[in-house]
Parts: sequence; structure tokens; C-alpha cells
Amino acid sequence: MNLINHTTSPLIEKFAQSCSDEYSRTVDRKAEIAAYIMGESAEFPSLMNNSNIYSYRTMEALKRMSGKVDEHVFTRAAGIVLRTGSNQNRVYYRYNQIFDLATGDTLLPRGLGARSVIGAERLDQAVERLRLIVQYAGDAVIQSEIKSRQNHSAFGTKNTGHFHSAAGLLLLLKAYKALNPEYVQEKQKELPPLLQALLDEDQTRLQAELDQVLERVVIQQLPLKDNLSTLDLEPQFLQAKRDAVQARRFPSSAYSASQHLQREVFYDSLLQIHSAFMYAIHLKGGKEVFLKELDETGQLLLEAVRDLHEVLPLEVRSNLLELDDKAKNPQSLLAGIVPLDEPYPLIEQLGAQLQYFTIAWNTLKAAVQDDPARSGRALEIMRRPYPRAFLRKVLEDNSADLEAIPGNLEQLVLQSISDLSNKNKHALSLIRYLSGELSLESYLSDDNKLTMFDSRDRDTSRRSVFIAISFLPLDSQAYRRFVLLLCHPDTRTAGLLAMLYKSFDFSGEQLLAQYENDPEVDGEQLLLDLLMLNGQQEYDYVSIPRVELGRIIQSHMANSLKFYKKLPTDTRLTLLETAYTNRDSLPTEEYAESLRLGLTDSSKQANQLAQSEFTRNPDRELYVNLYKADNKASLKELVLNGLRELPGASQAYEELLAYETSEALKQLIQVLLNTEGQSPTAAHAALAKLTDAKRMSRLNWLPLDHLPALRGQGGEELDEGIPLYLLVQSLDFATEPNPRLAEVREYADSLSLADFSAEILSLWIQNQAPAKEKWVLFLSALFGDRRVIELLAAQIKEWTENSRGAIAAEAVRALSYVNDKAALMTIDRVKRSVKNRQVKGAAEEALSMAAENMGLTQEELEDRLVTSLGFDEAGTLSLSYGERAFTVKVTGDLQLSVLNEETGKEVKSLPAPAQKDDAELAAQAKKTFTQLKKDLKMMVAIQSQRVEESLSKQRLWTLEAWRDLFVHNVIMRKFSIGLVWAVYRDGKLADTFRYMEDGTFNTVDEDEYEFADGVLIGLIHPVELDQETLAAWRTQLEDYEITQPFEQLNRTVYKPGEEDSGSRAYTALPEEDFSPTAFPKVLEKYGWYKGAAQDGGMYFEFYKEYGELIAELKFSGASISYYEGMEDITLESLAFFTNRHSTYYYYDQTQGLYLDQVPTRVYSETLYDIMRATGR
Repeated sequence: MNLINHTTSPLIEKFAQSCSDEYSRTVDRKAEIAAYIMGESAEFPSLMNNSNIYSYRTMEALKRMSGKVDEHVFTRAAGIVLRTGSNQNRVYYRYNQIFDLATGDTLLPRGLGARSVIGAERLDQAVERLRLIVQYAGDAVIQSEIKSRQNHSAFGTKNTGHFHSAAGLLLLLKAYKALNPEYVQEKQKELPPLLQALLDEDQTRLQAELDQVLERVVIQQLPLKDNLSTLDLEPQFLQAKRDAVQARRFPSSAYSASQHLQREVFYDSLLQIHSAFMYAIHLKGGKEVFLKELDETGQLLLEAVRDLHEVLPLEVRSNLLELDDKAKNPQSLLAGIVPLDEPYPLIEQLGAQLQYFTIAWNTLKAAVQDDPARSGRALEIMRRPYPRAFLRKVLEDNSADLEAIPGNLEQLVLQSISDLSNKNKHALSLIRYLSGELSLESYLSDDNKLTMFDSRDRDTSRRSVFIAISFLPLDSQAYRRFVLLLCHPDTRTAGLLAMLYKSFDFSGEQLLAQYENDPEVDGEQLLLDLLMLNGQQEYDYVSIPRVELGRIIQSHMANSLKFYKKLPTDTRLTLLETAYTNRDSLPTEEYAESLRLGLTDSSKQANQLAQSEFTRNPDRELYVNLYKADNKASLKELVLNGLRELPGASQAYEELLAYETSEALKQLIQVLLNTEGQSPTAAHAALAKLTDAKRMSRLNWLPLDHLPALRGQGGEELDEGIPLYLLVQSLDFATEPNPRLAEVREYADSLSLADFSAEILSLWIQNQAPAKEKWVLFLSALFGDRRVIELLAAQIKEWTENSRGAIAAEAVRALSYVNDKAALMTIDRVKRSVKNRQVKGAAEEALSMAAENMGLTQEELEDRLVTSLGFDEAGTLSLSYGERAFTVKVTGDLQLSVLNEETGKEVKSLPAPAQKDDAELAAQAKKTFTQLKKDLKMMVAIQSQRVEESLSKQRLWTLEAWRDLFVHNVIMRKFSIGLVWAVYRDGKLADTFRYMEDGTFNTVDEDEYEFADGVLIGLIHPVELDQETLAAWRTQLEDYEITQPFEQLNRTVYKPGEEDSGSRAYTALPEEDFSPTAFPKVLEKYGWYKGAAQDGGMYFEFYKEYGELIAELKFSGASISYYEGMEDITLESLAFFTNRHSTYYYYDQTQGLYLDQVPTRVYSETLYDIMRATGR
């Protein structure tokens, strides 16, 4: 790219390039556009007015210039866009945004929560901005914007106008009047009289017009469908308010309550009053100034708004708070404007959220329970029965005193059905049935009534009907009638159950316990319907919580097993897990049946789960019964092999030989009998000879005759059938090694087993690693050594980068079975370096399982993986060449140094063996040294990341655990010396200290530090330190010439500003363009991961987890898969949420934490990551 000149801003160059390209690809106008924008040329570029259709990149570039360049420069650029855009372009690209940018948002109404400014100064700024627009784009642009705002206001039309557009129109007319009074005077005549009086600052006329507009709204009958207050609030409550306003303000009105107010007049009245009020607030500089310096005009408008609020509280609140939708406490913003004594916020919250597809029940319940008196008042003045039913249900569950409030829950539920269904005849019939007026037979006699139970109807109100029914007491007659209907074959029970599970108060477990023995309820069918829910693919089906499903199965195990083959895979897996967890309390026949069903299941997951259970609990009688219970050959072979290791196997084999009719199986049993009492070698070789053709065909890809020979522990070559035995016995074990193969270790040489394992793994990889033969992974893991670890580590990386995440995840699981600490270290490295969620998840699962088996947390296990690599506490390791020996040390910068013990000279690496050296010892020493270098490099990389992550996420250790990790381990000691540590007592920072090279502990004042009992240790974050202490620690490190292993004390700290306190999102992110490949790669290095791919394989979020919090970074979007010509990305916003630990990454922005609620360390570290990734 050729630069225009060396002083041109990159932002201007980007705009000029985009503008030129989108106007025409054939002629390059970049230079003349840039020259005009920069003021180097007064001549407008050769661009035709009203001609350009495409402006996407141009407008993006212009937005980035806003606030970054001189006002004249920006306005000239905006003038180009405004002048050249066609009408189609203006509509599509929302030109009002460009106009707002050009005026610095000075002519947009701001919310009540906006910071107060000096109104007169802001108006002057607006006038100056308009003057620049006239200079560089002409009056036509401003006049076009006036017409646009006028159209959006929709005064006097049947369309619903936007009050913020109307308030913006008033502000624009006010400012433009200073430049073109004649034009504005004419435009004012097109406004309603109330707004004309407002702009003319004529208080007498304004009072009269306000009375005229308000009088009809207060007295006449309002349009019900368009009137939230009338729909949501109790009529008598509202009428009392209206009567009071009429008596005080319009005692002699000529209007009557029997007269209907037209819909368009109603909305136009609200639009005029609200836009006038917001205009007056903006003109003063904000709500606080407006109330503090209330003038006559302001007083008139405030009184009008307060009276309007009395009769239409929900509309007034909605309009006044429309621009404050992200406010921390919207209710408080209305203080001083309208009364705040009624529970309108709760009514609004219930009315809105109960209509959502996914209802935040816990949030709603908390809102009700937070103030029972307020909730009781809401129950009194609400009109809609559905929210009232929910309110009453929650209050009754919390034992609230509701005697003074008429009605009961059952009445409210029945009213809800009617209201939600718009009183249609089918709903009325359902009400009559539930209340006992109609019999079940009568209700079901009309097929049309069952349309309410049709799952294809996805209407939200239909779902709400059944949620409302779930509020009924479980033992009530109405609920029992509903259950009878629910269980009828014509009502599609499974779909209804899924819908009921959308309610906070529904439990299939409780439903079953209450009604399964009812003589009119088919309890078994109800159980089956519940079991069928999980695993369904229907869009609106809700799964039973896994814990509840487990309890249902546990209490109905016999019938659940009877239905096993009908059930979805998810439920079958839960059933098996439940049976095996409760094996000790299950009747033997039920446990045996769960094993049989799992071992013969077509699902690999279920089959492997049962196989693991089978080998984990050997029992002769159980195995014999299993053999006789099923005819599947694979199950019978599994049982026969399992019996071989049990006491009394020969008796079992004789019994089964007499029972069996299959010649092939009888032959296998006979071989097992014949080898009973012989060595395992003989038995294994004999079994290998019985391998059938089908199993042999699975091994065609292997050169069986050329595999490494297996040797006995005395060095002798084992029978050629032993390798075949290992292979055949592994074919059905694709998720874990066959535990029975461990017997081979008793007679086979471990090195020959490792050679064999490495070879078959290499051959499988060379054969493109077919997933159907992934059993190779687990066989090689069972007997493999470091070669298997290194092979898999390399392949995991390659497979992940080449869209084979599933097989890479299996390889990670296989690594967990390698009997070498290095395998777990490799898994830990995979967890930290690989970004594929499937592979990363497998690594976390493997480490979690290993930690659980050892009785540790995952973090504690990772601490245990930190090895000393053979170095003693002095940091030395001796390697022998025979007559010569060399001392290997770890240096302060975590490198290896070698000292010749004979000469005392330091060398960089081990020398070549001399004639007098022992060749074998020297070769082993060099091999050890080479491996040591690799291990140290890997360990330093992992531990650097871990230790810095502990700073970011505030990992804390007990004093004993900290000493074990950072003092007693010579390698980790190198980290601890370069860092400053914190002591926490009772969750609070107590002291700071540093570990010294001489083994003592130093305070910031260089006094020796002694630890108190029961303290926790972690890295100090500069955000926790005052400036004096921080400076003192920096000085101490400089004095001792300590270089920190990563930025700690000099780490940039970020804190929410005053302007962020009421915000849920941080938007002041770097505005440059970033590489769509490099930026994600750097961010992932700091522990972030990509959001879920959406249409076209695009993703638009990054996430980082901090335990129960999660940070979300939104950006312009990039493709999951790289392709040539990918566009650069831009950052949009950062927000924090409660971590749902979900695999579906979507967070509702309204549920985000306010920035000042985010822990300071988390906030600072999150922005630190982002700024580092952007190169800041």
C-alpha cells in the first residue's frame, strides 16, 4: 500500500481508501479524498452527490475517526459521506448515525442517568458543530435530518412516533435556529401547538396546551389493547387515581368517561408530553440540574408528567427510562420526578419476563422474596392473573400472610388459562373440566379441544397456560384432573411434561410419587413418559435435571430396566450409572440385568460403561447368570474370559459347557478348561488360536508377522500367539485398556511390551489413525513408555490443527493410562496449549479423574506434577561416565550448566566420551542429559504460565503446600525468588514478603518475616498495594538486581472509571484493526477461548473463566477456519457474567454484572490480557 504522505493519519488513510474503493473500483480517488479531508485542498473530491450505494467500510472507518481527529477533519469526511450517499444508501446505512457523530451527539436526548453538564455550553457546542456541517456539507444535509426526525416523530399520524426522535427534533430546531431562523420558524408551524409554544418559550400558551392534551387522557376512556397500565393494573386502583387527578386539575371538564379516546390521539398526547419533558431536561444539562434550577417551563412540564404518571404509570415509566435500559438502578433515576411508593418495578419485571421463552425463575423468585410487603402490594394492584398466580404461589410457599387479599391460587390459575387464551372456547372448556363442571369423557368428546395439547403449536401463551397449571397444589382436585388428562393417550404426554418442566415449581418425581398408584392413572406409562424426555431432539423439549432423573430411576429400577430398550441414549446412560452407583443396595437380579443390558447395548458409551463395571466387580455366580441370560456371542465370550481369573472357574466352565449348544463356544470353554491351572502364557497362547475370521479381519492392516517379538522376563522369545492375544483382547476396549491384559506383565519383559506398543501405535498413525481402531491408543498406553507419550503429544497437536479433534481427545484420554508422571505432565501441557474445546475438555476430564483418584483438587494434582527432575535440594544432579562424573545444575535463568567434577571447569553440555570412559554409562548419561533439557524446557514453559495464572486468578496455598512447591523444589524456587508474595488471613491481605536465596523470608522493610499459623499464601497483585509499598518493593528488587520471571510489580492496573459505575459493558477498547488470526492466537495464549461458531462458521466472542465469573469479549467476527483475504477485526465490548459452566456460550447482556461489581483483580487482569493482545 502506498501512503499518501508520511503525515497522514492511518485513520484518515483507511477512510480515504474505503471511500474511494466503495465509490468506484476503476478510479483511485484516495489521494484527493485524503487531501480534501486534511484541508490540503479546498476542492471537493470528484464524487457526485446522491450517487453512492455502498458505504459499509467507509462508515466503519468514519466511526473510528470520531473523537480521534480534528473536528474540521472529521466534519469534512462526514460531509463526503452525507453528500454522496443515494437515498437507498441513506436508508440502509442509517445516515442519522453519521449526523449524530458529526454533531458529537450534542443533539441527541440523553437518559435520566446521564452525567449533568452545563446546558448552555452544550447548546453552543451543537451550534458550532452545525456551523461546520453547513460549511462542508451544506444546509441541505441538516434540513434533511430535520425532515427525518420529523417523520420518525409521526406527529398527528396513525403511526406510533418515537419520543426520543421527537425530543431530538426539538433540540435540532433549537440549535439550527441560531443559523437559519427563517427556516426553523416555518418548520415550527408543522409541529403540534404544545411544542410550538415550548420552542417559543411562551409559558401561558404552554400551560393551556398541556391542559388540553392532558385533559382527554385523564378523563376519556382509553384504548385497552394499547394501554399497558389498564392491562396490567387493577381497574379500581387506576380509577381512583384518575378521579383524584380530575378533581384537582379538571373539576369542570366537558369531557366524559363514556367517550372513547382515539388510539392515535392517545399516543400523540403521550409523545408530546414526554418529548417536551426530555427536551427541557436536556436543554438544562441533565436531570439533576433540571430539578435544581426548576424554572416556570420546567415546573409546568414536571406537573404534567406527574399527573400523567398517576393515570398511566407504566407508560410514563417506560418512556422516561427508555434511554436508560442499562442503568444499574433505573428506579432511582425517577426520584424527584414521579412518586416511587408503588411496586411498579416488580410488576414490570413480572410482566416482561414471564413472557420470555426462557424464564429466569430464580431471579423472579428472589425479586418477590426480597420484600414480601412490596410483593403483597403488587398482588393487590395487579390485574393480569398469570403474574398474580406466580406472585401468590411464591408468597404462599414462603408463608406470607395473604388473608387480606381476596381470591385463592386455584381461582388465579383458572383465570390465567382464560386470560392467556383470550377466552377462546377450548380454554373455557378446559377450565370447566379442571373445576369439575365437565367429566373427562365429555371434555375429550370434542377433538378440537385437544388442539391446546398439540406440541406443534409453539405459541408462548399456550406454554404459559401449562406453567400456570403447575402452580396448583399437587394434591388438589384440579391438579388431579389435570394429571388424568395429562396421562390420556390423546394429549401427547411427553410434550406436556417437557413444557411443565419449564416451570420453576414442577417436579416429575413428585408427580409420580403422588399419582403413580392412583387407580385411574397408568403409573407405568407415566414413568415411561418421564424417562423418554431426556435425549429428545424436539426444539422445545426440556430435559429432566440429571440428579432428579437418577432418583426417579433408582426408586423405579425394575420398571426402568423393563423399558430400557425404548429409552433414549442419554436416559440409558443415566440408568446404568445409577444402577452401578447403587450396586450394593440393588437386588442381584436387577444389577445383573443392568449389566446385561449395558453389555449388549448398541451405544458404545453404554457398552463401555457396562464393560468397565463388569471388570470392576468380578463375581462367579453373577457371571454365570449373565452367560445364561443372553444369547449374544460377544457377551458370552466376555463372561468366559472374565471367569478365568476367578476362584472356582473350572466348576463354572463345566456348568456352562453342559449348558452351551454352540460348537464354537463349547470349543472355547473346553480350551479354558484344558488350560486351567497352567501358566498364563499357555492360556493366552491357546486362546489366541481360537480367534475367528471376523476378528482376524479387523487386524488386516497390521503386518502381524513383522511386529516386534515379545520376550519373557528371562529374555526368551514368547509364543507367537501372545501378541495376537493382546491385539484381539483389545478390540472391544475403545475407551480404556482391557484390565485383564495386566496379567501379561507377570511374564513379559516390560521393554519388549513397550517396543510392541510403540510399533503398533506408529503403524496405526501411519495408517491415518482410523477411529474405528482407536483401541490401539489404549493398548499402547497400557504397556507404553516415553515413546508413546512423545508420539501422542506430537499427534494431538497435529490432529487438533487438522480438524480431528475427536481422535485427539481420545489420545488425551489414552495418555492418562500411561504409567509415567510425564504422561500427566503432557496432559497438563495439552490443557494449557491446545485451544480446541473438545481436546481441552478431555485433558481437564483426565486430570480431574486422576485428581479424584488421588483425593486431590485438580490444582493440587498439577502442583504434584511439578517434579524436581532428579535434582537435589541444592539444585545438582550427577551424571557418570565411569571414571569421570559431571555435575548438572539449574541456573538462575532456568537453564542447565555442566561442571566437570574432575577439572572443576564449567562446560555448556556433556562432552563426547573419551577412551577411558565407560561407553555404556556415557551413552546413558548423554541420553539422560538430552531428556533433561527437554523436560526442563517443557516444565519451565508450563510453570511460567501456571504461576502467572495464579496471579491472575488469585490462587492461594496453605503455608505447608507453598513450601513444598516453591521452596523444596529447586526449579520452582527460582520462580519464588523473583516474585513478591502475599499473606492472607481471614480472607484479607495481612502482609507481603519475598523469599531470599539464602532461604529466609524478607519484608518490604528488609526485616526477616515469620509466618503466623493458619495463613494462606499467594502472589500479590499491584492492584492490592498502595503506591508507597509498591514503590518500596520495586526498589528492593532493583537493589538485589532481581529480574521478575514475568511482569508482576510493573503490571499495568486497570480500574473502572466513574463513568463505568452504572455500566454493564466496557466499550473504551482499542479501536484499531487487528489480525483475525494473530489476535485470537495471542488471546488464547492468556487462557481465553473462542465462542461457539454461528452461521457461516463465524464466531463473535472470546471467553475467559475466573471460577464462578466469566468474561466475554465481543468483536466484529472472524471465521473459525482460516481463508485467504479474511477481514481484520475490531473490538466492540467487554462484559462479565456469572459463569453458567455451559457448553453453549450465550449470555444475555441485561444479566451482566455492573463493572464496579467485578472483583478488582479480575477486572484489571481481563483488560490487561486484552491490552497485551493488542500490543498496548
